[in-house]
Amino acid sequence: MFIISATRMNYNLLQLYGCNVIIVYTTVEKSEQAENIAQILLTERLVACANMWPIHSMYTFNGKLVKSAEIGVYLKTGIDRQDAVYNRLVELHPYECPAIITMKIDQAHLPFVHWVHEQTGS
Repeated sequence: MFIISATRMNYNLLQLYGCNVIIVYTTVEKSEQAENIAQILLTERLVACANMWPIHSMYTFNGKLVKSAEIGVYLKTGIDRQDAVYNRLVELHPYECPAIITMKIDQAHLPFVHWVHEQTGS
């Protein structure tokens, strides 16, 4: 009974105060680039976690249709690290015009939120 109540309380706290964890999304051409960026951001404690996966992209660039294999990257961090992550990504990114997109999280598992903040010092 106590565990259920504590879980509901944590859920309600997240609903009341919001979730201050974000995901920063970007893409790169090669897995080595994604791993290098992730390793640097993790070492600098700017992000708590990086998820990388292969994707197939289509877009127009310089007036041409481009089809390419890319690596999608999710970087999980605290909202107060957003500017630092963005600025570091711009420095590290191999693309001329990289997609760097922030996604705000409305709700997350409270222990995960705490873990993110412990990892990033945010």
